[in-house]
Amino acid sequence: MSGTILIVDDMAINRMILEAKLTEAYFDVLQAESGKEALAKVVECQPDLVLLDVLMDDMDGFTVCRKIKDNPETAHIPVVMVTALINPQDRLRGLESGADDFLTKPINDLALLSRVRNLLRAKFMFDELRLRDSTSRALGLDDYDPGRSLDLEGGSAVLVPGSAEAGRQWVRILGMQRDFTWTEMTDSKAVLDLQPEELPDVFMVHAKLAGGGDGLRLVSHLHSRPMTRHCGIILVVPEGQQETAAKGLDIGASDYLYEPLDPPETIMRIKGQIRRKHISDRLRANVNDTLRLAVQDSLTGLYNRRYALQHLARISEKARRSGKSFTVMLLDIDKFKRINDRYGHAAGDHVLCEFAHRLQENLRGVDLVSRIGGEEFLVAMPETNESQARKAAERLRRIIGQTPFDLPAPASCALHVTVSIGVVMGNAHSQDIDLLLRHADEALYASKNDGRDMVTLFSSAA
Repeated sequence: MSGTILIVDDMAINRMILEAKLTEAYFDVLQAESGKEALAKVVECQPDLVLLDVLMDDMDGFTVCRKIKDNPETAHIPVVMVTALINPQDRLRGLESGADDFLTKPINDLALLSRVRNLLRAKFMFDELRLRDSTSRALGLDDYDPGRSLDLEGGSAVLVPGSAEAGRQWVRILGMQRDFTWTEMTDSKAVLDLQPEELPDVFMVHAKLAGGGDGLRLVSHLHSRPMTRHCGIILVVPEGQQETAAKGLDIGASDYLYEPLDPPETIMRIKGQIRRKHISDRLRANVNDTLRLAVQDSLTGLYNRRYALQHLARISEKARRSGKSFTVMLLDIDKFKRINDRYGHAAGDHVLCEFAHRLQENLRGVDLVSRIGGEEFLVAMPETNESQARKAAERLRRIIGQTPFDLPAPASCALHVTVSIGVVMGNAHSQDIDLLLRHADEALYASKNDGRDMVTLFSSAA
């Protein structure tokens, strides 16, 4: 794993030592000798992680961290504060400033590299989601604002302590807050058997479980399973067991805490993991919505032109391999502009949705139905001959024309709608999709030109 790390320290020797360690681990390194320089480089260079000294002459690390996190352009960049301060109040102040983690001087190499790798994995995942999300926002496909604050209400945690006494202590600690709920569980199997609706935002797991169970194994299972891999996982380890903590990060833990737990820091860490989970969920949902919107017509719910052309190419490829013919239809609602002009666009939208519904209800599940623009629709039917194509097209024409479309208020009337259809047959040699569509369009034009409310096969339209 590579990545660019900005080291911020007003002492050159400290920067040189850290740079040597990180360069040896194949990271790219930048340096800043003051808080002001750090803020400029964070914006200009967009590093993947910042190692930030707390005590500097021009401004302290808490102030620098807060400025990084308050800037929407840099808020996503992980910040690890490097300090000789071991006072719990100072660590809490750092977390409140937005720090993602702490390293205590003198820096342990194992702790340094495990923390860096862990935070970079999360950063790269968020970068990918943010990139896709920004693309969809640029296309106007969603309105997610990555700088918008998230409400922690509804956040939840599952506690898996190492003993009954530890469980009581954890509950006492969490009883000091009201921002999220928690459930205590002692059976690893029960934890892994949680149903989707029961999953928390965060698991807090002790390295040594009750009855001799292995907390690291549970962490590994939680991280590897599709249902739980996006949940936060906080590993709790006895003080001084840095190797266990580092191993936990490598196998999937999001964070770790040393015993004895500091109550304010524990609560703050859980809140931080809940926040990350909520951001991740929102970004992931936006990406999924984008994928859906990229192939779906927002009004009718049918596939759109982009998807239809790709799918039609696959139908054609399948026909080439099987030697069986297929059908392509273009359907156009007759005199649709008059509907909009007379009854309004809401009535026109109602007709389009009902038209799409009738097509779907009267075709096979294997057939492609899509809206490719305005009042024009495309149907593709794999493995059909000319006789089947004509019968299917005539059936659709009849179903559209025989039953009036009931318009909602204020029109509140039954409207007679007809459709013109152009049909072309594809076969094993029909690899030019654009040509097929041109032929279908010529057949559709012939149906329109000959009086509408009719079906024309391309062979008849030539």
